[in-house]
Amino acid sequence: MPWMTQLFNNKQVNADEVRGPFPERPLRRIALPGTHDSGCYVEKAVTNALSKTQRQDVNSQLKGGIRYFDLRPKYLGDQQFTTYHGALYYGGMLTGEQGILRQIRDFFTELDETDRELVILNISHFADFSDQAHQQLINKIAEEFKGLLVPYTQGEINLFDAPYQKLLTDGSGNAFSRVAVLYDGALDTAQESYVTKRLLSKDAFPAGFFVLAPKYIAPANNIYLFDQYANKIYVEDWGIFKGMLPNQYDKLVHRSSYNYAPNSNWIVPSGYAPQWTDDAPLGVDSTLHLLSWTLTPQSIGGDPIDYADKYANPALASFFSNETRWADQQSYNSAKDPQINIVYVDDYRSELHQNVDSPSYDLAMPVAIAIQLNVGTVGDPSTW
Repeated sequence: MPWMTQLFNNKQVNADEVRGPFPERPLRRIALPGTHDSGCYVEKAVTNALSKTQRQDVNSQLKGGIRYFDLRPKYLGDQQFTTYHGALYYGGMLTGEQGILRQIRDFFTELDETDRELVILNISHFADFSDQAHQQLINKIAEEFKGLLVPYTQGEINLFDAPYQKLLTDGSGNAFSRVAVLYDGALDTAQESYVTKRLLSKDAFPAGFFVLAPKYIAPANNIYLFDQYANKIYVEDWGIFKGMLPNQYDKLVHRSSYNYAPNSNWIVPSGYAPQWTDDAPLGVDSTLHLLSWTLTPQSIGGDPIDYADKYANPALASFFSNETRWADQQSYNSAKDPQINIVYVDDYRSELHQNVDSPSYDLAMPVAIAIQLNVGTVGDPSTW
């Protein structure tokens, strides 16, 4: 589903006087649908209950409209990498003929040359990694996505502030759909010594690879990702238990109350404030805000997919359409309300957009919402 291409070419969207034409918008003014633990779609006899988070492989997620992927690699040896979730669950392989990297490559192969899609891979939570394993994985990504990666290094471009069209266009003026890699883009894990050493050396990361500040300080063009999961088992507050919805709302509108490194797995370097700045309409410079719409039932023995299907995903649309939360007592509007850039869920297709008159009819609700975030107000789904 090349929905970004449709927005890229949509005259009505490009006439937006506040956000500007879609091709000229930076990523901090664009919304993307994403999946949590994107590689954890493999059926397992025993460990599903605590670890399986998706029902479709990554190629199917791409075809369904997902553009942001949370990939957590585990090194198996012999240059082979899988995804994982917890100590016992292995998800889809990253490498190999049927691996996730090849699935992504196959998706891009099927796109038209005139399509203008962007896919972001956040690769983090490395398990059993050495410096050699990091180098092997980077080499495999660069090889698999040759000609597809954003054609700039971090020293050459600010990934989140540059116009969307520029991210897709190389120095010769050739524009194609692209992949961007956030390498070790998790804020709740310790720094990887490999990444730190590479940033200190003259051997910069290849074009298309980016690191996040202030966990890592790049020589230029530092970028930021507000990604703080709720760690809740209920959608709304219930008794003494706090809910995911109020938690994520508070983190959107009062971000300055939250630390960059909430788990103290790394230290915010000197010169950087320990808290985030407040979010704002049209986004914050060099920053993306992730709405982490994922429940954490594992603490009480629940199934992530079951909780997504029954509780989290059915409540997603109402988060945006409840007029009491947003500017002017109207439904959420990206041009007026704090910017949400990534709508991030488990089992992304469990709730579908059912307005038969909508161009987003039958799309997964997070995908339909992301499209609408880029277009206008996100009210009751029956109205758009």
